[in-house]
Formats: sequence, structure tokens, C-alpha cells
Amino acid sequence: MKNSSFGKEKDVPMKVRNESDISDEVELDLGEDNKNSSDDDSEKSKNQKNNKENKQDENSDTSKEEEKDNENKIKENKENKEKKEEKENKEEKVEKEEKIETEENDKKKKEDILINSIKNKENATSQKIQMAEEINFGAIPDQLITTDEYGFIIDKNQENNKKDKESELLKINARIEKWNYMIEHYEEFKTKKFDKLKSRTRKGIPDSLRSYIWQLFAETKKYYEENIFKKLDSEQIKEDLETVIIKDLDRTYPNCQLFKDKYGNGQRKLYKVLSNYSKYNKSTGYVQGMGFIAAVFLTYMDEESTFFMLHSLMKKYKLEGFYLPGFPELKKTFYILLNLEKKFVPKVYELFKKEGMMPSMYASEWFICLFSRNLDFHTLVRIYDVFLLEEYKVIYRFCLAFLKSKENEFLKGKDGLASIMQTINHCMENVDIDNLFKMAFGFSISRKDLDKLGKEYEKVKNDPKNEFIKQL
Repeated sequence: MKNSSFGKEKDVPMKVRNESDISDEVELDLGEDNKNSSDDDSEKSKNQKNNKENKQDENSDTSKEEEKDNENKIKENKENKEKKEEKENKEEKVEKEEKIETEENDKKKKEDILINSIKNKENATSQKIQMAEEINFGAIPDQLITTDEYGFIIDKNQENNKKDKESELLKINARIEKWNYMIEHYEEFKTKKFDKLKSRTRKGIPDSLRSYIWQLFAETKKYYEENIFKKLDSEQIKEDLETVIIKDLDRTYPNCQLFKDKYGNGQRKLYKVLSNYSKYNKSTGYVQGMGFIAAVFLTYMDEESTFFMLHSLMKKYKLEGFYLPGFPELKKTFYILLNLEKKFVPKVYELFKKEGMMPSMYASEWFICLFSRNLDFHTLVRIYDVFLLEEYKVIYRFCLAFLKSKENEFLKGKDGLASIMQTINHCMENVDIDNLFKMAFGFSISRKDLDKLGKEYEKVKNDPKNEFIKQL
């Protein structure tokens, strides 16, 4: 049985196609497809290659740029580092130069300060002052006077010597540098290097540093009481003490510019110190001799500092015993001195003993006033330098040195006691300070020796038969 659908198909006329046509068509279609596909692949491959190359070029360019950037950064860092180092070196150089310049300026400034301070002091004290007749010790008509650096009147020969001393300013400046170092390391020098401190002190403390160093040696801080000096100003002084003090003011260094004017600035300062101390230390009150010592200190420091220097002398240096009623320490001092005279200047000792020349006749002022009434000021302050460091042993040394220096004159005297007194009165004039110091420190005296003699005195002080007690 035939399918109807098939029958219908059979009825529809169909165009018969040749195999060659089909073949050609197929071949044609295939040929075009292959060509297009090949071209596409080739182009794609080419594009891929180009892309790859472009990518490589891009990567290469990027790498080069990065490398270039790195090189630039390295170069820039190197330049910055070099600039920084150069800047630091420049700053270091500038800083070093500034430091050197500062040190040189400081050094020059110190020298200028020293020179100016000395010159100013000398100008102030050597200026033309009142006519000589206004000074209390004799008129010099139509002649003006000059003073030394301490304010004491000098003659022309001394003036020339003063000018010679100005050439030593640089040497003085070098000494000041050494003393400044010792001040900074004072405790070390006071204990471990005391011999060096002692040696330099014996050569003389620089004048510009005396005020500070004297107070350092005297340990015034131990005795300082805040506001006590000001408080004492308001207290009433005993009338009899005030009368004595005022009377002594005119007698204290009348040839010194600072103290010569009656009720002048110097005398007012001196009165203030002495009156306040007489109120403060009621045991001693005021005793003649204190004024000269206080005046020495006032040439270097203010009233309050002078007050505590005076008090330090009483306590640390035991001067109080010379000012108490009856002068209890003075006889013991004479006893010690006589023993030392017999040992170190035996010929002078025997002469004094023979002529009845007792220590009280020549040494009282030496001990009570610490030579301040007898010596020229330059020699005096040099003795104070060593006294304040080495304490009372120094006074015995210089007592012996003055006697030894005039030994020949004592022995050649033909008028006995009168000749001795005349030589004693002039033994401290025109002193060769270098020889004096050499002689004083040539005596072998220890503090132990002095203590031993002091104890010995306590045992024999009431023995009228004792060789030395007889001479007291």
C-alpha cells in the first residue's frame, strides 16, 4: 500500500540538479570558507603577535621607565645625601668657627675685663683729688697727689713702679685662669692637692679674686646668718662703745682715699661694721685693732661680707681670745713666741732678754691687729692670703722673719733699749716681700709644735721662776 504523502511528493515536479553543479557548488563553497578561515587565522595570529609585541614593547617601555625612575631616584637620593652632608659639614664648620671665635672672644673678654678693671681701679684711685692740705697729715702746697691701686698715697718713684707692674697683666691673667680652675675644684685642692693650693697662695692671690677666695678660705658660709646684719642696724649701741669707735675712725688708714674723709663713705661703712659687731658679739664688744682688720676687708668687699669675715676670725682663727677682757690668749701667744725666738733667732732673743725688751712692748699690735697697723698694704694683703689659708701659724712665722731681717741692726745698736725700739718701729718699712716670704717659710714650725707649747704654757703660767714667764 502506498503512502499518500509519498504519492503527493511524486506528483510535484522537482528540478533535477547535476552532480557537477552540486560538486561545483560544494567545491566553491568549501574553497571560499577555507580562504576566509585562513585569512582570519592569519590575521588573528598576526594580531596576537602584534599584541604580544606591543605588550612586550609596552612592558619593555614600562620597565625602562621604571628603571629610569629608579635611576633618577637613586641619583636624586645621592644628590640629596650629598647636599645634606655638605650642609652638615658646612654647619659643623660654621659651628666650629663660631665656637673658636666664641672662645677667643671669651678669652679676650676676660683679658679686657681684667685690664679694664685694673685700669678703672687705678684711674679711680689715681685721679687728681683734693688739694693735699685737705688731707689730715700735712699740706703739700700747689701739689696734687695720686694713689696706688689700693687707694694709698704714693710718691713719684712708687708711681713708676706701678707702671712697671702694668706690663705683667698677661702674666696675672694666666694666674687668674689657674685660680679659676682651683676654685671650680676647690674641695679636691683643699684635700688631695693642698700643697699645690698652698704653693700658689704663697705666690699671691690675684687681686681681682681676693674677695671671693678670702671668704672661701675663712669659710664665712658656716657663720652666715640671714638678715642678722640688717637687724643689728636697728639695735641701739652702747654710748661708750660708740664714742670709742667714732674716735678710732679717723685713726684708721688716714692716708687711704677710702677712709680719709671724716664721716665719708668709707668711714660710714667701717662704723656700721664695727658697731654692728660690737652689738652682735657682746663678749668682745669693740676693741682697738678690730678697725684696721675690718678696713682691710672693706677694701675688697661690702659691709655684710666684712662683718662675717671678722666673725670668722674670732671663731675659726680664735682671735676672740685677744679681744676678751684681760686678753687671755695674748700671754700664751707671747710665751710661744719667746720659745720660737730662742730657737730660731737666739741672738736677738738674748739681746731682748738682757735689755728687758718684753713681747708686750713690740708684739701686741702684731697679734691683735695682724700687722695691719704696721705694714704697707701690698705686703699686708699677701700675708693675709697665707694667713687665711694656713691660719695662725703664719703670724709666728712673720714675727720671726721681721726680727731675723733686722738682726744685724739690733745687734749693732749702741743705745740699748732705745736702739731696739727704734729698729722695731722701722722693721716693717721698705720690706723686700720676696725675701721676707722666703725667710718666713724657711722656719721649720708645725702646728703640733705650737699646740705643744700652748699646753706647756697652761702648766707653767703661774710659775714665776720659769725663764719665759719672767719675760711676760
